[in-house]
Amino acid sequence: MSEKNAFGGGNPFSLYTPMSEDEQEVLGRLIEEEDLEIHIVNWGIVNKFQKISFGDLRLQIIFRVVLTAPQIHIPVPFFDLELRTRGGILLFKDRKPLVMEGYPLCIGAGSELVLAWDIAIRKMSEEFVKMVKPGSVGLTSREGNYKLPAQDMRLLRELRTKEEKVKKEDQKIVAQLAKKYDSD
Repeated sequence: MSEKNAFGGGNPFSLYTPMSEDEQEVLGRLIEEEDLEIHIVNWGIVNKFQKISFGDLRLQIIFRVVLTAPQIHIPVPFFDLELRTRGGILLFKDRKPLVMEGYPLCIGAGSELVLAWDIAIRKMSEEFVKMVKPGSVGLTSREGNYKLPAQDMRLLRELRTKEEKVKKEDQKIVAQLAKKYDSD
């Protein structure tokens, strides 16, 4: 049995396209240099993490948030998260639900949350990769370098279609929560 999946990923039991070695090196440098921060839009910035790890597809950041406002706790159905460099360059953004048993969390001053943000990285900006790793040449994402047989191209298209479906379902749930709790 191969030690890699159909697209060269390190987990032979999972179907995904891994980051290139250049992208993984850039991510490793950002972590090592502590050059990452999470902007929780309209709530604050987190630049100290409890744990940060990454592989050839995912970056996971576990972080703690202690809120100082509002004084009266309010239902918050989601956080808009942005992963940025300390210099302000936006790397990834996502809207994550804050839901427990179908209801938004009620948070405010004194609330303490420990959250995990799991980011699947399909591709990093070529310009950004070359900025952090100036010696990079050519295409910096693995997917851009693929020369796949027709069967694997079909598999890749099917994978992307399924990823988009999951993403749309997640967006639909967040939109429903936002609509419900913005009108209350």
